[in-house]
Amino acid sequence: MSDNVSNEVTYDALTGLRDWGAFFQDVKKSVAEGRRSHIVFVQLLQLKRINRKYNIHIGDRLLAVIAGYLEKLDERYTAYRTNNSRFMMIGPECTQDGADELLGRIRTRFQENWDIDYDGKTHEVQAKACLIHFFLEPRDTELDLLDKINHAVSVFRTKERKGILFFNEELNEDMLHKRYVLNEVRYAVDYKTFRVFYQPIYDCNEKRFVSAESLIRLYGRDGTFLSPGEFIPMAEENGLIDGISWIMLEKVCEFLGEHPDLPIDAISVNMTGQQIVDPTFSGRIEENLVKYGVDGSRLRIEITERTVLDDFAEVRRVMEYLAEKGIQFYLDDFGTGYSNLASMLSLPFEVIKFDQSLVRMMEDTDKGQRTIGLLADIMHENNYSIVAEGIETVGQVQNACERNLDRIQGYYYARPMPGEELVEFLKKYPGTEDV
Repeated sequence: MSDNVSNEVTYDALTGLRDWGAFFQDVKKSVAEGRRSHIVFVQLLQLKRINRKYNIHIGDRLLAVIAGYLEKLDERYTAYRTNNSRFMMIGPECTQDGADELLGRIRTRFQENWDIDYDGKTHEVQAKACLIHFFLEPRDTELDLLDKINHAVSVFRTKERKGILFFNEELNEDMLHKRYVLNEVRYAVDYKTFRVFYQPIYDCNEKRFVSAESLIRLYGRDGTFLSPGEFIPMAEENGLIDGISWIMLEKVCEFLGEHPDLPIDAISVNMTGQQIVDPTFSGRIEENLVKYGVDGSRLRIEITERTVLDDFAEVRRVMEYLAEKGIQFYLDDFGTGYSNLASMLSLPFEVIKFDQSLVRMMEDTDKGQRTIGLLADIMHENNYSIVAEGIETVGQVQNACERNLDRIQGYYYARPMPGEELVEFLKKYPGTEDV
């Protein structure tokens, strides 16, 4: 943090507490003086619901009453209103027991109603709050402070914690790890260091591998493997996912161009809904095909049901245009969404990919098997092929074949593998029932 600390104090007009600017000014002062401070975060929940139930004036009075309570709670602490429904407090270094005792008092108060006087009446208002606290170390930066707050709020929400959350060393390490992952994702986007793995898809009727799905892999600069399940949501949250998809598309086109005799029909790439409706989408795909000398018939685009729902008319237009160029579409993760089946079946998909959760229904009950069989019949009547995802056992293979699911993707036949391994794999298994 900068050592240039302004002496001007700014205040919140509604509550009279110091505001966000004053909070950071005091944080900087604490760090500059090398002091360890106790930071308390109070997030009022469901303020909109309170405003609807009563009115906005009572909501404002509630904020003012809470502000007054926090301001007088402990003379060693300074209270701030840092946004509409959020309060912060800064206090001196104390023991863990002392910090917990203060938060316990706040929690107890929020378990009681607040008496709000308005328009000649007293309203008993119930208000819940998210309570988080931690110690601000002298070495912490402004980024550390914001990261601690944001990470703690995220943990509070995802784990549906009740009561009080103390930002301990375990949470701090988790926060630092997430910061590391995000930095590695940003680096990989800037320098295109993502790796592409391919998972072959087996056709039960043709008795050969007919296609493959491209899957993203990322290794940090220190060699650490980073799971897609971890970094993909972070990329989505930070607006990086579209850049990643374009990198994947280019890498797949480059691979297809380098291996024109690859004995499969096509390789699929996952694209996002935002990309599909981007006016440059079709042009960028065609540019990559031309750049690497790849025929459009060798590329498949995988999209999800949610993608289709984002802008149905535009998605249809793009699909029909690219289909004329030989580029077909797969509907990915069918069975996890809630779209209108009739609408989905009106789009020019080549393949419907049954999500593994749907495929697992075949193992549970006879009803599940009949349901999957009925869905398969509907798809076939509409000239779609079906890929069963997540197949891992011989029993699942048998169930898929008995239900006429045309193609199989899963560990039973092949795990995802680097491009050069795919080339060797397909040489070894050009077409056989005994894979």
